[in-house]
Amino acid sequence: MTHYLDVIISAIRDAGQHLDTAKVWLGRAEKAAGSTWQMPLLGAAEEAHAAARVRLDVAETSLRELGPADKLPVVLEELPGRVSALRRALDASEKRLVDAALAASTRPLGHA
Repeated sequence: MTHYLDVIISAIRDAGQHLDTAKVWLGRAEKAAGSTWQMPLLGAAEEAHAAARVRLDVAETSLRELGPADKLPVVLEELPGRVSALRRALDASEKRLVDAALAASTRPLGHA
């Protein structure tokens, strides 16, 4: 049980950190609109999103292996809600990334 708890807590923490990193890269990309730097910054945000998604998948899988959410020990009962909240935040951030990438694709980058 201790190993599972370590895996779950670590995955949740890592996902949150990757999501924070994605938000930083995305913010920088949005500020760099029209610059040749925008696409690499969007790429960095996308990589951080992918890493967050992988770690959330690990957390969800590990929680499922422990059984139904309503049967979890008291010390773990809030974890499914935290994972769900992180998943919603990740989905919203990924939508923001897609919107930024679509906007960037409609404008020319740099000057010739």
